[in-house]
Amino acid sequence: MECIEGKEITSTKSGCWAFSDGERWHLFEWVDYLLKPEIDADEILVGRIPARKLKNGQFLISFKNFIGKTEITGVKNGEIVFKHPVKVLSLKFLKIYPNVSASIKERGIALISKVQDLFVERLIEDVIKHSLSMPFQLESPTGFAVEESDEPVNELFAYHYLRLNKTRIIEAFETVVHRMKRELRVEKEWLRPDEVDDVTPETLISITEHPGYLAPAGEGVLVARYLNGYVPTKVLGSRKYESFDTPENRFAKHFLDILLEWGERVINAFEDGKKTDLKPIRELLEELEFVRSDSVWEEIGDMALFPYTSQTLLKGDGYRDLLVLYREFTAYSPFFGGLQKAIDNRDMAKLYEYWAFLRLVEELGKVLGKKDIHIVVTPAGELSESGDVYAQFHNGWRLYYNKRLTPRKWSYSVTLRPDFSLFNGDPSKKGTEIIGVFDAKFKLDVVDRTEEVENLDELDEAAERTGNYWTWAKLEDIYKMHTYRDALGCRFAVVLYPGRRSVFFDVHHRKTRDFEIKSISIEIPTGIGYLSFIPEVAK
Repeated sequence: MECIEGKEITSTKSGCWAFSDGERWHLFEWVDYLLKPEIDADEILVGRIPARKLKNGQFLISFKNFIGKTEITGVKNGEIVFKHPVKVLSLKFLKIYPNVSASIKERGIALISKVQDLFVERLIEDVIKHSLSMPFQLESPTGFAVEESDEPVNELFAYHYLRLNKTRIIEAFETVVHRMKRELRVEKEWLRPDEVDDVTPETLISITEHPGYLAPAGEGVLVARYLNGYVPTKVLGSRKYESFDTPENRFAKHFLDILLEWGERVINAFEDGKKTDLKPIRELLEELEFVRSDSVWEEIGDMALFPYTSQTLLKGDGYRDLLVLYREFTAYSPFFGGLQKAIDNRDMAKLYEYWAFLRLVEELGKVLGKKDIHIVVTPAGELSESGDVYAQFHNGWRLYYNKRLTPRKWSYSVTLRPDFSLFNGDPSKKGTEIIGVFDAKFKLDVVDRTEEVENLDELDEAAERTGNYWTWAKLEDIYKMHTYRDALGCRFAVVLYPGRRSVFFDVHHRKTRDFEIKSISIEIPTGIGYLSFIPEVAK
């Protein structure tokens, strides 16, 4: 792997921080780079984000909280003039895996890259495994204003939806099939005179306007007297019949096909998982395939417009149940949407946040009671003040994910949104209090040395004197925990991070001590701290 510092791209830090394996550049997160492209470009895109253009014609490039593969794209007059593949590495893995040399050498870069790939894939596997095994409860939309999409967010959401609603889905379709609504239709068509039930003025007019259907008549035909010896072989008449091809039945068929498709996708996505319970999904698929085999669906066309105003859909037996199920299936769920986006983009900070939430639910479940633990997901939208996702424990406590804590109700100053908030009950009821908050930080050097956490005044002076980013980052997390605890009046505020030490600044004892989740059940701690939360794959 060749050092490319000083050629087309240069780091603002001293030393070699840019490498090439002949195919792609290997750069580091939290390092500023200056790019002077060999091909003239008006704009440089890092992924989809425009880079800052400097006065000297160079572009400033940096990656923050992102690792993995991306590309740098040059644009000239609105057209792409070059693309360069990039892989972003992180020095954090030097601390996760101490066996990797701390010096950045050729073999060290290759090893960091390999270890990083392994870590990301294993972390994604761990997140998916927890997401499938956790007891999720999907709430119904509260109204018709909920944002909808054409399909569910991803296979994880579809798995929980199909597993939880298996009985409701089958009962609704069985009711519809047995009580399927039909529509009386009247169609105009050319009929033999003996097939006409009602002779209307339109029938008589069709005889005179279409002489091609007239034929010579024999003796004794009464109508021939009025048509110069001719009789009609066909006349325009009406035929009445009942049809199953209604907008409501088209909707039912459309939803049935969607569920069949997503059932297959769920099985294909998770059938390799040893502990994934796919039996309910397979049973549901068998039932739905049996329903779909009914010949009545062949008469029903495809849905072109959604029949929102149909009274049959809103009130009819079976149909209204399908409508509710459909709205639940297509309702916007920020929790699963954000998870899929983090997986697709390899967003380590966000992936770690999801992993930390699921792991924290598991750990708190051991302390607060696992018997009735479940995670509730509501399609309330990203800005819902009621909170979209929370885990409820056996003792009634709740851990909220990304809950907005608004002024006057929770915060005495501004709105705050910690990653996870622990309440001793339902926040909508009087008397409920915030016990503590947690913030997930994918940082490995927050407080890993005792002297740093015990001499914050020296750390503060060093930050002022040197302006060092890493020093400021450590202080920023400490100050933020103080902000949370002070503004919310909670007992504790704790950072979850993949470091090696768990440290707690105890208010009453005025000293640091070790911190564990199980201490919450013995005596709720008062203060701020850092809790080591390392994925098993990193140990």
